[in-house]
Amino acid sequence: DLFTDYAAKEQEQKEKEAKREREKHMQQALLSIKNKYGKNAILRGTDFLDGATARERNNQIGGHKA
Repeated sequence: DLFTDYAAKEQEQKEKEAKREREKHMQQALLSIKNKYGKNAILRGTDFLDGATARERNNQIGGHKA
């Protein structure tokens, strides 16, 4: 193929792989923090708004009152 820039394509593939690795490490860090300190250790900002239920549901069994 005369019009394909294989160097740019390879660079793009490396960038995608690096992004996936970074995301994987971040998710592993989040899981280890939550396992060590509990589900409410890391929450989104919207979970602190009025009417948000995530903090309460994290303390329930399966997200339900039991």
